[in-house]
Amino acid sequence: MAVDLGVNYLAVVVAAVAAVVIGILYYGLAGLGDRLARLVGSTPVGRPGPAQLAIGIVVALVNAWVLAVLSLNLGASSLTDGVMLGVLVWLGFMATLSGAQVAFQGRPWNAWLITNAHDVVVQVVMGAIVTLWR
Repeated sequence: MAVDLGVNYLAVVVAAVAAVVIGILYYGLAGLGDRLARLVGSTPVGRPGPAQLAIGIVVALVNAWVLAVLSLNLGASSLTDGVMLGVLVWLGFMATLSGAQVAFQGRPWNAWLITNAHDVVVQVVMGAIVTLWR
């Protein structure tokens, strides 16, 4: 199987920045980070430190790059294709794996809901960006 890795790296960077901004708005400004921390029994941390921010950026870049590779190799080209890609990646990987973790770790399902509402939005936005901007 040949995989084309010739993605638009500027689109990958823009998609990653979008993911970080969404995270700041969702977990920070909307206060859902503190709520999530309380749900899982930890202390809210407030603003992320430099190490957390760096990890968030690297993770977003890898995530956006993988979405771009999938989009390119699946032949996605429209907004609908990008949105569908984001939803399928979220459903097939993020929602299912985090659901199993919640079940086996005994975490509250509200924590799953908070995390996955963020995750599906991020995947859809990044999928749309890397699909439309090839």
